[in-house]
This record gives sequence, structure tokens and C-alpha cells, in this order.
Amino acid sequence: MTLRRALGHHVVFLVLISLACVSVCLSTVFVLDRQRRAALAEGLEQSSSHSRAFEEHLTRSLESIRRLADFIAAGGLAPEDAQVNALFSRLLRQAPFLRSLSAIDGQGQIVASSQAANIGRQLDVDAFFPYTAGSGGPILRIGRPWSGRDFDQGKPMTEGQSLAPGDLGFLPILCRGELNGTQVRLVAVLNPDYFINSFSQWLDPAIGVVDILRYDRLVLLSTGSELQPGQMHPDPRWEGRLQESEIGRFAGQYQGEAALSAYRVSRQFPLVVVTHVSQERMLADWRRECVRTLLLVAMVLVILLYLATSLYRREQRIASEREAARRREYERLAATVFETVLEAVVVTDAAQRIIAVNPAFTRITGYLPDEAIGQDFSLLASGYHPESFYQELWQTLAMRGHWEGEVRNRRKSGEIFVAWLSINQVRGDGGEVVSLVTGFSDITEYCAEAERISHLAHHDLLTGLPNRALFMDRLCQGMLQSHRERSPLGLIFFDLDKFKPVNDHLGHPVGDLLLQALAERLDQELRASDTLARLGGDEFVLLLPTVGDGQDALTVAEKIRLAVEQPFFIEGHRIHVTASLGVALYPDHAADGLGLLHCADRAMYRAKAGGGNRFVLYQEEQRTTAGD
Repeated sequence: MTLRRALGHHVVFLVLISLACVSVCLSTVFVLDRQRRAALAEGLEQSSSHSRAFEEHLTRSLESIRRLADFIAAGGLAPEDAQVNALFSRLLRQAPFLRSLSAIDGQGQIVASSQAANIGRQLDVDAFFPYTAGSGGPILRIGRPWSGRDFDQGKPMTEGQSLAPGDLGFLPILCRGELNGTQVRLVAVLNPDYFINSFSQWLDPAIGVVDILRYDRLVLLSTGSELQPGQMHPDPRWEGRLQESEIGRFAGQYQGEAALSAYRVSRQFPLVVVTHVSQERMLADWRRECVRTLLLVAMVLVILLYLATSLYRREQRIASEREAARRREYERLAATVFETVLEAVVVTDAAQRIIAVNPAFTRITGYLPDEAIGQDFSLLASGYHPESFYQELWQTLAMRGHWEGEVRNRRKSGEIFVAWLSINQVRGDGGEVVSLVTGFSDITEYCAEAERISHLAHHDLLTGLPNRALFMDRLCQGMLQSHRERSPLGLIFFDLDKFKPVNDHLGHPVGDLLLQALAERLDQELRASDTLARLGGDEFVLLLPTVGDGQDALTVAEKIRLAVEQPFFIEGHRIHVTASLGVALYPDHAADGLGLLHCADRAMYRAKAGGGNRFVLYQEEQRTTAGD
């Protein structure tokens, strides 16, 4: 029970510590996960902010081109007017994002330009996006990226074609202005490097990139290296995203790594600004925070484990001290019991040599501790029991680990006493027998008293002869023996003649003494196998286990008659009594004990009716007297 309780305490302690550690770990994971989600949300928000800022910057730049076209149309200047070239030159100095401004006629030929070499160059205005036919359509349209610095030295880039590192490129923008019937069509050459540098200043290329797309997924410019101007965006889902919403953000992949992306459609022009922020960079602070948090949690867990271990060791130390105190108290109590118990206790080693005895042992056996210690346990052997008794004792002890029973031992004085003895084995950790603990008490007086009580229960108190109960038991046993040996059994029932006058004249005490004397006299005349019993008053019955024939029983009846006839001298009185006897045989006269006793009783009354001092055999009813 103690081991189970200790294991239960250990399990509970381990469960509590485990729950505490798991709680700390789960709380840490929960906090870190929330911080990660917050960092990702912040990254998406930052990507959205950049997209909004870049879209506004790009939109304002393109609006300045549209306002310029409206300004020229409002001035009523013809494209071929010499003042237009001068105006374009002055405007370029205020628009660093432009490389050149050109005016084209209805057939797409450049008729005026800030770059004189561009005049006369034919442009395919129908290829500008959105695609339209004729001179109508949106006010501002975007062409495909070109290689080179301007129209005079460049050409449109086809799909699959990309610029080599260090090559120049530009983006043509077609803008239409109209006022009071006057129409002006301008072609502006956007400087991609200006926007790339502006975007790179606002958004570190190490953190994220910016892509400018047309509605048809054509890449116009990019601050990254994955997409090149003139290519179609490889993700076909862009068209679906633009149809669903003009503003959005999502987590995806860019340049082979996780990215937090946001896009925004221009408010006025067919452009989409896409910003990709590196998820790895956005989570850098979170990872550093994770490291700090994990180090802190590790320190907390170490401290928690240290405190738990210290507490556990303290509790173990306290428990050990309590257990040691309990053991000392137990040993003290055991020593007290060992010294004060009334039962003798003997401790022997595995070889049955005595190593300790208590005071009760000395009181019962007479041996002092110095006389017993070191001796073999056979010191108390009385020689009463056969060797087979001790062999069976040690075999039972070896099989069951204990033995108890009644043993007759010998005291130091040589007196034999009866002891109730119990022997128990004490085994070591390996299961081997290390000692034997024997306890015994002196039950000699108890056995004597038990024998006396048993004798009183089965014998007549006055004469000491067997009573009716013991007689009937021996009669049953005798009948069984007679049946087995096929030998007759005899029964003699008799009482005293003239016994009542003895009680009446001399008193009952004298009558009792007469009955005692009669029992002693008859005991001398009988065999050891015969049983003489007193049934009550002056009635006696004699059991003869084996008789050769009826004549043997009659011979014994005659001996009894003659013994009773002899005078008795009691308290100075000469007393003369006689006996009437009835004889019955088994199995001739009855088949059971009561029937046989009844037959003998009837024969006895037949003898008494004949005058007494005689015996009668049942059924034959022959009267036989002395001298007949």
C-alpha cells in the first residue's frame, strides 16, 4: 500500500509538472502564432500602402501628360507649329519622368518632337492599349515597351523579348487632347528608370519589388529581376482578380520565395500597380522576437524545472525523514513488543542457529539468552515426536513459508511442556531465506484443562466410569468391529439389589462411597478392552467387544455377580449387596445399539424378578445362580 501511494504521488507530481510545461509551451506557441499573424497582417498592410502610394504617383504623372495635351489643344496650336517644339523642350525640363514629347498626325507620323530625330517616324497607334480603330477611344493609351532611348533609335519589344542588363528602354504613352473642335495627339516617352528609382527609394529592393502591368497582363516595368518589360505576366489569375476587385492583397510566391502581395488599379488609366513584400523580411523581426521569447521561455522552463526538482527533492527528503522516523518508531514498538509479549519469540538464521530470544522465552523454557543464543533450535527438542513429524514440518515450511501446530518441548529442567508453535520464514530481496521467526506459548495447563473438561463430558462424576454418551459411542464402534470381524459382541446390564436400604439407613454419602468402591473392584476384574459404564443411580452396563459365544458372556456375568456379592467395608460399616444382571448378544438379539441395550435391560429385569443375585441371557431366559 505504501509503495502504491508513493508511486501515486510521483505520478501526480510528474503530471502536474508536465501540465505546467505543456501550458507554458502552448501559451508560447499561441503568443508566437499571434505575433506571426500580426507580422503577416502588417506586411500585407505595408504592401497595400506601397501599392496605393505608387499608384497615386504614377497616376499623377500620367495626368500631367493628359493636362499638357489639353493645354496645347486650348492654345489652338497646330502640331506642325514651330512653337510646339520649343514648348515641348521647356516642359521636359519640368518633367524628369519623360524623355521626350512628340505630336503625331492622324496617320501616326511624328510631326513635332522635343527630340528632333523623332520627326517623321511612323508609329502604329492602333497597337496602343486599349486597342481601338480610328482616332476615337480613350484619352490615354499605353503602348508596348520599346528598347532604346527614344523612337529614333528604338523599336517595339515583342513578347518573349527582354532587355539585356544595362540596356535602355522606354514606355510610349499616347494621349489625346481636344477643345472646341481642336484635337491634339501627343506621344510621351516615359523614362522607366525614373519610376524604378522612385519606387526603389520608397521600397527597398531587398524588402520588396513593384510591378506595373496593363490590364491585359503585359509587364510595363518592374523593380525586380523576375519579370521583364514586354512580357506577359505568367500568372493567368490576374485577369480574374481584376474582374473581382480593383484593390486586393494576398500571400503567394514571388521570385521563388514567399511574398505578401497587394495590387491596386489606377483610378483613371488601364494600369495595375502590384507590390510584393518579402514575407521572410516581414517575419525577420518576428523571428528575432521568437528567439528572444524562446530563450526567455527556456529560462522559465529551466527555472520551473529547477524549482520543481528542488521542491520534489525537498518533499522526498521530508518523506524520507518521515519514513525513517516511522521506521524508528516501528522498530521501537517492535522492540517493546519483542520484550514485553507473553509469547516466547526465537529468531534463528537460515541454519536454525538461535540469534535472539525474548524474556518470555527464558520464562517459559528456563534458558537464559546467553545459554540459548548460538545453539541449534533443537535445544528444546523433547524426543516425544518421531523424525517423520519434523520432516513434514520442514517440508510444509519450505512450501508455504509458515507452519503452526502443537509441539511437545523440553524445558531446561527436563520437564516436558506442550507449546503452540508457529514458524515464519523471512526472505531477503533476492527471495532467499535469511531467518526464521518462531513464536510459541506454553499451553500445558490449557491442554490439561481441556482434557479434564473432555473427561468430565464423557465420564461419570462420581465413579469416573464412562457415562451414557461415551458408552454409546464405544458400543457403536464395537458393533462395527464385530461386523467386520464377524465376532459376536456382548452386553451386560446390571443394577444393585438392596442398594436403597443402604442410602436410607446409612445415608447417601455412604451410598456414593459404595458405588466408588464397586467401580474400583469391578475394574480389577475386567479386561482392558472391556468398557464398564454407569448409566445413573445404581445401574451399570458392561460392553464386551469380542466374545467367542454366549457362554463367554455368561462367564463374565458370573464374575461380576461374585465380585458384587463380596462384602464392602465403608466408613466402619460392613455392607452386603448383590447384583441382577441381564445379558444380550449382537447380532443375535438386536441389530443396533439401542435395541441391544433394551434387550439386556429386559433380561436384567427378568433376573431381578427371579429374586436377584443372578444373571439371565435374553430370550433363553434361563436363570443361573451360584451353585446351580
